[in-house]
Amino acid sequence: MLEYVQKHIRDRDINLRLRDIALLLELTPPGKELVVCLMHYLAQEANSLDPEIFFRNLGRNTPRYKEEMMTIAEHWKLKGRNERDKEIARNMLAMGLDRATVSQVTGLGDAELDALADAGA
Repeated sequence: MLEYVQKHIRDRDINLRLRDIALLLELTPPGKELVVCLMHYLAQEANSLDPEIFFRNLGRNTPRYKEEMMTIAEHWKLKGRNERDKEIARNMLAMGLDRATVSQVTGLGDAELDALADAGA
């Protein structure tokens, strides 16, 4: 399983390998902890259009790991939302809006706004 993922990690669209990955997970179950670790690696390194959708689809195709795939999908959904909020905050700060307004709109705290301001300096 690991060898297959490593071999195809740089495919143009890892979504094309979804059925193969699901089949390998069902045929050779490596254990839930290893699967979760491998899937996070896949999400970070693979060329995937949308990790959240990829893992939701993989969960539908791997009943044994459905719960783990849905948890990973939710993680990537939240990560995407957080990245979007940071981008909105960067734009608002660049427009000169006050930090209280930026924090209220994005939900980001002072520490996160400080990090964005430091990164933009």
